[in-house]
Amino acid sequence: MPYIQNTTLFLASAIIGFIIYVVLIRFWMQWFRADFRNDLGGFIIRATNPLVIPLRKILPPIGKIDTATIVLAFLISAIKVFVIFLILGKQKSIFLYLIWGFGVVLQSSIYLFMAAIFISIIASWFASNAYHPILSVARSISEPILAPARRLIPAIAGLDLSPIIVILLLNVCLRLIVAPILPPVY
Repeated sequence: MPYIQNTTLFLASAIIGFIIYVVLIRFWMQWFRADFRNDLGGFIIRATNPLVIPLRKILPPIGKIDTATIVLAFLISAIKVFVIFLILGKQKSIFLYLIWGFGVVLQSSIYLFMAAIFISIIASWFASNAYHPILSVARSISEPILAPARRLIPAIAGLDLSPIIVILLLNVCLRLIVAPILPPVY
């Protein structure tokens, strides 16, 4: 792969990927009823409102699901896949871009959960009761996922094994559910 094409692919993937993560953080924070009254929550709202608010007029929330935000993440993911294939000089059908966009949303959500778990784990080693906006968001996203595992597997000698179990299960989901949906360039 030529250097310019490789660099363009990296930059496009990184920039669009960052946007996807920002939108997904908003979605999962809303889903888990996280507190948006911190610096990170404020940034997420300000960054995504220009796209989410107009979509809400077309797609109102369904119960706990903010349909506008998840549809936005899905569309941006489909655009990411389209841009990747455009840079590679390959064309596929719109249907494939949409399916692959769904796979990218699933993959990004799982990576987001894993990152939130790792941030929570590392923070617990140093300052378990400290407040930081990133730590607050990470705990808000990771706790609802870790809680069922904690109920199944209690702490052994003060060691919480639930993050290990959840990360293993998330990795299994990546391999069995997400990988078959992703495009071949992933």
